[in-house]
Amino acid sequence: STTIIGQKDLIRKLITALFAGGHILIEWVPGLGKTKTVKTLASVLGYDFKRISFTPDLLPSDLTGSEIYRPQTSKFEIRKWPIFTHILLADEINRTPPKVQSALLEAMEEGQVTIGEKSLPLPSPFFVIATENPLEHEGTYPLPEAQLDRFLMKIMISYPSPEDEKKIFRWRERESAVSSVKISPTELLEIQKYIEENIKVDEKIYDYTSGILEATRMQEWKEQVWWIKDARKPSETSTQYIEYWASTRAGLALIRCARVWALLEGRDFVMPEDIKSLAHEILRHRIGLSYEAVSEGITTDMIIKNILDNVRIP
Repeated sequence: STTIIGQKDLIRKLITALFAGGHILIEWVPGLGKTKTVKTLASVLGYDFKRISFTPDLLPSDLTGSEIYRPQTSKFEIRKWPIFTHILLADEINRTPPKVQSALLEAMEEGQVTIGEKSLPLPSPFFVIATENPLEHEGTYPLPEAQLDRFLMKIMISYPSPEDEKKIFRWRERESAVSSVKISPTELLEIQKYIEENIKVDEKIYDYTSGILEATRMQEWKEQVWWIKDARKPSETSTQYIEYWASTRAGLALIRCARVWALLEGRDFVMPEDIKSLAHEILRHRIGLSYEAVSEGITTDMIIKNILDNVRIP
């Protein structure tokens, strides 16, 4: 926070994802400090960091690596590329076609990449922070549903307040190196294991999480989502607003992140408020809107708010 000004919520959720062992998708316009934020996180932790800009002419092998023939030895040699790092910044991931976007799937899910006939493990921990521009910007491609589901969170970033912006102006004139805490990969895995084993989750929290997921799949929510927009009922109440809904992986992500959130609050048990605090980031990229919803100006955040307002809290 001494280096990244006005983004406390982003920093907290980056740390939450790190300790939950998941990847993050961040949506924001250029020029808001995404590269600096990720580089600072890597510097504080003491981890390797690499950045790759996703462009329309990028190939999958430019990300993962390739086999190169060496005439001197008459053998193929594997050359590793940027994905072999602890923290990877996939910059503007939606500016490259889906074929290249999908090259990250194996790495994000299994912690390995396949080059030729060999499967090579990635460094542990392996943490992808992908950024994307809003889809209305020119030259962008929507991410495949299967890949979106691999991201633990999707965080939306807005412009800083005028006060924070002035602090950034002043800070840039006296910029200095950030101090490091140096968490080793072994220590990080121990922290993740501690959270999994010692932060308690009551059965009612499981019921609450399941209820939130089920609400995205119920016909009446699709028909009555107009509640969250205004008091006007649409002309056709059978309009389908949700095209695809939250998966079981979304519930697992909610529980994992809620455990970390509780620990950051100094508790050894999860509360419903922890689930609510993270629901938008966990669910917003796992709910698909129909054409009718988009045309009426309905967003996934509006749907999630409606669900959180109506699902009974234990």
